[in-house]
Amino acid sequence: MPLMSRKLHKDSGARRLGPLHYRPSARALAPGQARGARRLLDGAREAARLALGIATAALALAACSGGEARAPNPMRALDERRAIEVIRRAMAHEGAQPARGREVELTSGKKVRVDVGVQSRSYGVVYVTDEDAQALGAAIPPPNGRDEKLRIVRGGPDGAIRLVLLYQQNYLYDDLVGESHERTTITAERELTRDVQDFITYARTQKFQ
Repeated sequence: MPLMSRKLHKDSGARRLGPLHYRPSARALAPGQARGARRLLDGAREAARLALGIATAALALAACSGGEARAPNPMRALDERRAIEVIRRAMAHEGAQPARGREVELTSGKKVRVDVGVQSRSYGVVYVTDEDAQALGAAIPPPNGRDEKLRIVRGGPDGAIRLVLLYQQNYLYDDLVGESHERTTITAERELTRDVQDFITYARTQKFQ
């Protein structure tokens, strides 16, 4: 090759690009090829977004279901003093006038303390604490379940006094603070209020003296 020709070939600006250097732009491609390349690029982007969404959902699910199951919150019962306040208020709401407590002998021979009586009536409410239940033993029936009828016992010389037994262990709440409550104090007090009102209604319906 003549010298001049070799020089022009050498200095013509053409560069030999390796396989990794060759990146034709969309403009350099034919129209059909450019559209195909764009579709491939869009598909790759969509697949990446889908994969990211799946990964995010999996992480959220793992966060919700992972770890050990949380232990139940420790529970405590309404104390007797607070329970008596709730009982008196529930009676007044039903139009019954609360009376002072007194001791009554049951037909079984055991004596119980009537926590709240009803003025001029021979019926009242006994809030049976755990200590009371242990002391009375078989003289009183076992605690009622949540879906069972309230326990009513008789007392007095002729058994004319009717007493409803409201067991402390049925009015429980947890002592945690914030939004992690399973059963709040308000829930326990509402259940006690409901049971007192149910008894007053029943006593009137049955015409207890």
